[in-house]
Amino acid sequence: MIQSDGQRTTEQTDKSSLMRYIAIGCGLLLVVAIVFSVGTGVGFAFGRLTGSDGTRSSAPAVSTDDTAPASGDRSLSPQDMKIFWEAMGLLERDFYGSLPSGTERGYGAIRGVLGLLDDPNTSFMAPEQARNFLESIDGSFEGIGATVEWVEDRGAVRLVEPFENQPAWNAGLRRNDLVIAIDDEPVSEMVDLTEAISKIKGPKGSSVVLTIERPSSGETFDVTVVRDVIQIPIVFSDTYGQDDDIAYIRLSRFSDDAGRRVRDAVEDAARKDLRGLIFDMRGNPGGLLREAVRVSSVFLEDERVLIERFSDGNEQIYDTEGKAALPDTLPIVLLVDEGSASASEIVAGALQDAGRAVLIGTTTFGKGSVQLPHTLSDGSMMRVTIARWYTPADRSIDKTGLDPDIVVEITDEQIEADEDPQLDRAIELLETGQ
Repeated sequence: MIQSDGQRTTEQTDKSSLMRYIAIGCGLLLVVAIVFSVGTGVGFAFGRLTGSDGTRSSAPAVSTDDTAPASGDRSLSPQDMKIFWEAMGLLERDFYGSLPSGTERGYGAIRGVLGLLDDPNTSFMAPEQARNFLESIDGSFEGIGATVEWVEDRGAVRLVEPFENQPAWNAGLRRNDLVIAIDDEPVSEMVDLTEAISKIKGPKGSSVVLTIERPSSGETFDVTVVRDVIQIPIVFSDTYGQDDDIAYIRLSRFSDDAGRRVRDAVEDAARKDLRGLIFDMRGNPGGLLREAVRVSSVFLEDERVLIERFSDGNEQIYDTEGKAALPDTLPIVLLVDEGSASASEIVAGALQDAGRAVLIGTTTFGKGSVQLPHTLSDGSMMRVTIARWYTPADRSIDKTGLDPDIVVEITDEQIEADEDPQLDRAIELLETGQ
């Protein structure tokens, strides 16, 4: 679904059952571990519990121009399947050359049908991809501790963010390093990021040799990384301003317990006499819907968070829960960019519609549909689009994104030089009021 600058994700371990979640967002994005991030291929994931009451509101949907699909016969007839098997039989009988396995052909047929839907968010994951998807929800995994992305035109894996004081970082790997071989196998010969990740991740205590190309110096070298159990850092806090009175909190994704972690960080920051708070969701591709509601509830009270509309015309309204963690007079700046998607856009849209925060950065990704994941009998997964979501002011952001109140671009050169004009502009706004 994501046509951007590559696939991203983060290596992680096996856990939980899928039936706890309904996914909204763009699917799975592989990063050497499996944290969600922007990329091509499987997309973002954004989930919600089936609900405390398991129900959907029966209130009629507000009319929109892009809601329910046309009804009609959706069934696949025996005659349709007869033609399919007829074609497969001809392949098996006459094809000159080797054929993919039956499993691979079955998966290919599923993907072929999904390719006809004009909906890249309805997707299929093979068992290993499905396991990675589930692992990413829980926030811990065994691997090297880095977020990565696929560089297709280079045949390499780029380190987007090695986690500080974790195996990749401790081995000397840094942001923008390119992995060009894994245990002497060229990455350029691998099918995609999923295959590369499967070779990078591994059990605690085992080693992987990565051949690294460092663009900043042009050197190429081998690094041995000893894998470990990684806890993905999803909340980071700091202070800025002349008197350290501007709190800064960054959320990297909406995994399980993100709402509590953000609330703890905000309440801790609020113990000081603050001038304002900066909440950074740049590059945050989403996660669990319930956590988007909980994070919104840290900043808003007695407000609507989003509207979810289904193909049958029904809708579900989500409101904030409990009390906000900050006085409503404290200024908030929310940083967003084209990598802010799904749950990030829900929070940003709720705060923007309520007039509670000023958005600074660039237009967000534009992920406004809802997916329901199903685990199939062999451990593979189908994610089916079942609804779209709208901001409290009934705005659809699908394919358009949210426009920031103050547009501030950031270049690759500025990133390389560790410059951050978007953060600088947020600090300036809170210090000067303009």
